[in-house]
Amino acid sequence: MIMKASGKQIRLTVNWQRLIFSFRKLPALFLLWGLCEHVYSQNDSSEFLRHQFDVYRKQVLQEKLFVHTDKSVYLTGEILWFKIYEVDAFFHMPFAISAVAYVELLDKNDKPLLQAKLALNKGDGNGSFDLPVMLNSGNYKLRAYTNWMKNFSPDYFFEKTVMIINTQKITDSDQPPQTLQRHIDFFPEGGNLVNSLRSKVAFRVTDQYGKGMDCEGILMDNNGDSITSFRSLKFGIGNFSFTPVDRHTYKAVIRFAGGIQIEKELPQAYDKGFVMRLERKDSGHLEITVRQAKDSPANSSQLIYLFAHTRESIKWAGTKTVRNGKAVFLVDISKLGDGISQLTIFDDNRKPVCERLYFICPKKGLQLVVKKSDSIYDCRKKIKLNIFSEDRSGNPRQADLSLAVYRLDSLQSPDGVNIDNYLWLTSDLTGRIESPDYYFNNTEPETIEASDNLMLTHGWRRFRWEDVLQNRKPGFEFTPEYNGHSITGKITDSRSGLPGQHIDGFLSVPGNNTQFRNAKSDGRGRIKFEMKNFFGSSEIVVQTNPLHDSGYTIDIASPFADKYSSIPLPYFSMPENAPQSLLYASVNTQVQHLYADKKLQEFLMPAADTSAFYADPDDRYVLDNYTRFTTLEEIIREYVQGVNISKTAGKFSLVVSDKISQARLNGTPLVLIDGVPVFDIDKFINDYDPLKIYKLEVVKRKYFFGYKSFDGILAFTTYKGDLAGYELDRNAIVLNYEGLQLQRRFYSPEYENEEQLNNHLPDFRNLLYWNPEIKTNSQGNQEEEFYTSDLPGKYAMMVQGIDASGLTGCQLVLFEVRGKGKSK
Repeated sequence: MIMKASGKQIRLTVNWQRLIFSFRKLPALFLLWGLCEHVYSQNDSSEFLRHQFDVYRKQVLQEKLFVHTDKSVYLTGEILWFKIYEVDAFFHMPFAISAVAYVELLDKNDKPLLQAKLALNKGDGNGSFDLPVMLNSGNYKLRAYTNWMKNFSPDYFFEKTVMIINTQKITDSDQPPQTLQRHIDFFPEGGNLVNSLRSKVAFRVTDQYGKGMDCEGILMDNNGDSITSFRSLKFGIGNFSFTPVDRHTYKAVIRFAGGIQIEKELPQAYDKGFVMRLERKDSGHLEITVRQAKDSPANSSQLIYLFAHTRESIKWAGTKTVRNGKAVFLVDISKLGDGISQLTIFDDNRKPVCERLYFICPKKGLQLVVKKSDSIYDCRKKIKLNIFSEDRSGNPRQADLSLAVYRLDSLQSPDGVNIDNYLWLTSDLTGRIESPDYYFNNTEPETIEASDNLMLTHGWRRFRWEDVLQNRKPGFEFTPEYNGHSITGKITDSRSGLPGQHIDGFLSVPGNNTQFRNAKSDGRGRIKFEMKNFFGSSEIVVQTNPLHDSGYTIDIASPFADKYSSIPLPYFSMPENAPQSLLYASVNTQVQHLYADKKLQEFLMPAADTSAFYADPDDRYVLDNYTRFTTLEEIIREYVQGVNISKTAGKFSLVVSDKISQARLNGTPLVLIDGVPVFDIDKFINDYDPLKIYKLEVVKRKYFFGYKSFDGILAFTTYKGDLAGYELDRNAIVLNYEGLQLQRRFYSPEYENEEQLNNHLPDFRNLLYWNPEIKTNSQGNQEEEFYTSDLPGKYAMMVQGIDASGLTGCQLVLFEVRGKGKSK
C-alpha cells in the first residue's frame, strides 16, 4: 500500500544562500548528490522521472538521529546516559547541519517529563537524565530530534522505549491483558485490489500497545464460501493470496488463542487498475510482474515505468509495454542499495499506480572487535579492552564509538536496538517494529519471508510524488541550528494585539560570562536569537527598545516539538517474577547515592569561547585601579580615553572616537551593563551608582553585529554580573532559561593499589562503564580500561558507532564477575 508522509507543511521563505554556504563544509555528501544532475527530455518519461526526483531531493535535505543509551531498564534515582549520532537520511554519513539536538522523556500520554538541549559537534553529542524519584513505574518514550527535523512528521524522530521502575512508590500496571484490543489491517501488495487480478495481501494484527498477536484465519466471500486460509508468521504479520471477483465482497474470520474470533472486511476491489507482484529469483534478480485489468482502456499497448530508489538515491528505472494485461521487469538485486528500497510503478500519464518496499539486509559495514584479557573477573578488578574498527576487508577505519558495560539480570537483558537495525530498518518504516534485530540475525527462509511481510505492512516514504512531479519547491518553518541554539519568540503590539513587524529585539544573558544578541522580527512578528556556546541554566532578559518601541512585548517560544508520533508504548506490568532483583537493585541504587552522590553530580564545563561578543576590547578599565568617583560622568570624563560625554538640552550623550583615525564616530554607541543594553543613557549616567561597577570595556571603532552596526561599545560589568540594581524597562521579559546541557562526568572508582582495593566503601554499580566519546586511531584501535564493582553476575559490553564514510557497526560481548577481589 502506498504510504505517504503525514503532517501539515508550513511554507516560509528560508535564506537558502546562507544555508547552502553552511553546507559547503560537507563536500563529500554534495559530490554524491551532484553525480546525477542532468536535464532530460520530457518526452522520455523514465528520464523525466529521474530528473524530477533528483531535482526534488536536492531541495529537501533530511537528517536521522540515533541514540545509544547505556541500557534500557532503570530505577528511579539512576542516571540515564545517552550518545547521539547525527547522519544524513540518504547516505548515513555523519552530518554537521545541526549543532543542537533535543531529547525528551515522554510518558504514555506524550507528556514531556524530562527535556534537554544537547550540543552536537560534527555529528555527535552526549548527555544524561537524572531520573527523578517521583516518576511512576512504567514504560517511557525517549525521543530525539533537531530543529530542522521539526519541518517533517514526528514519525521521523528517533524513538526508543525505556522501562523505569520506582520501588518506593506503588504504581498500578497498565490494563490487564484480558482487556486487550485487537487491531487488524490488510495491505494489498502494490496498493489496491483489482477484480480478476490475483494479489498478495499482507495483514498485521496488533494489540492497543502495538504488539503483534499470533492468529490464524479464513478468507470468506459474501456468499459464505471459504476462499483460503492463513496464519501469521512472525509478530502478528503474515500474508495470503487470492483473486477477487466482481460484485463480491470479502471478509476475514480471524481466530486467536482462547477461542476469541473476530471478523474484518477486506479493502474494496476496483474494476480498473494495476496490481504488482514481486518475487526473488535464484538468478539474483527481482521479478516484478505488473498486471492490468483487461477492460482498462489502451490495455494492449500502454507504457508503464518502474522507478526504484534506496533512501532517495536513484538505483534503477525502466520502461515496459503492457501486452495482454501483463508486463514483467527484471531488476538486478545488486543494483539496489542496502536497506529499504521503494519500487514504484507509473502509468503512461506519469501517475504512480503501484508501490511497495523491498529490504536487503546489509552486510556488516564496520567490523568492531573487542579483545579483553579474560572472560571471568573478580570483584574490584581492572578490565582492559582493545577495541578495533575495520571494514569488511579487514582494513582499519577510524571510527566514532560509544561503549556501555552493564549488568544483566532478570530485569535487564541485552538491548535489541542498535545503530545498525535502526538506521537500516526502523528509521525508514512507520509504526512500531518489534525486535528489529531479528531481521539481521540470519538468512533463513522464514526470516526472509518475515522481512518481506514487514515491508508489505509498514510502508513509508519521506516525500509525496505529487511534489516531485509538479516540482513544488519546499517551504520550511524551522531552519537548521548550524551555529548553536536559537531562542525564538514573537513580538506583539500590546495595544492592538497585532504582530510587531520588523521590530528590533535584544536578548541578554547577565552573569560572569555575559551574552548579548540582537535580531529583527519578520512580517509575522517572529524573532530569532542565535546563541553560541550557551550552556547551563541562566536568567535571560528579552526586550525591545523602549525609547522607540515601548508598546511591544516579546513572548519566548518553547524550542521543543509539540507534535508526536502515533506509535504506542508497549504494555507495562510490574516484573512480579523478579522481586529479588528489584530489591537488590533498589538497595544498590540507594547505597550508591549515599556514598557517591557528589561524584555522580559532577559536570564538565565545555571548552567553549567565553569571551564577549566583541572579543578583545580596545581599552579595559578595572575601576578599583583608579580613583573611585561618585558619578559615571566623572569616571568617563577623567580617565576613559576616546569617549566624549556631553550634555545637550539637559541630557547626557556619548560619542566614541575611532582608535586609529581619532575621528569621532557619527552615531550613539552601544552601552551595556552586564550584557543588558542601556537605552536611556541620560538616566543611566545620572542615577546608576558607579561603586557597583567592577570594570568597563570600550570598543573604539564601528562594530557590526547581527544585522546592526554600532558606533563603538561601552560595556560595564558589575562585581557579580547580576545588574546590581539596574532597573529594567517594565516591558522587558526576565525568565530562567535552560541552555545546552552541561556534560556530566561519568564516575568509575579505581582500585589501583591495596588501600583502594581494601577500602570499606561499598561499590554497588550495575553500570561499570560508559564512554560516549571513543575515537579509534588511524590503525583502528583504542584502549579502554575500568574496574568491576562489588556486584557479581553476568555483564554485557555493547560498543557501537560509525565512521566518516557512514559505515556502521555494533558488537555485544559478554563476561562474568564472581568472587571477592583480593589484594596480592
